[in-house]
Amino acid sequence: MAQFDVFRATDGGLLVDCQSDALAYLATRLTAPLMPLSKAPEGRPRINPVFDIFDEPHVLVTQFAASIRKTELRRRVADLTPYRLEIVSAFDVLLTGV
Repeated sequence: MAQFDVFRATDGGLLVDCQSDALAYLATRLTAPLMPLSKAPEGRPRINPVFDIFDEPHVLVTQFAASIRKTELRRRVADLTPYRLEIVSAFDVLLTGV
């Protein structure tokens, strides 16, 4: 399990692990859902970047971020590490407005 790994949630949705690996000792991870573009709430590009997952556009719904137990993150299905800057920038906008 690593920062920016994408996991299949128990409800079938997708979650991206947004938490620093330096905090691996914690029992929880900060995640944000990835929703198909057609089902995602209307957003803004800086806070809701779009990524292709399984050849389908998915929106990072940063404003829905939540902490979940690591034991719930079982099936890794993708890695968004190449998009680190976009993900961290989305959280910067969420937390600082900038």
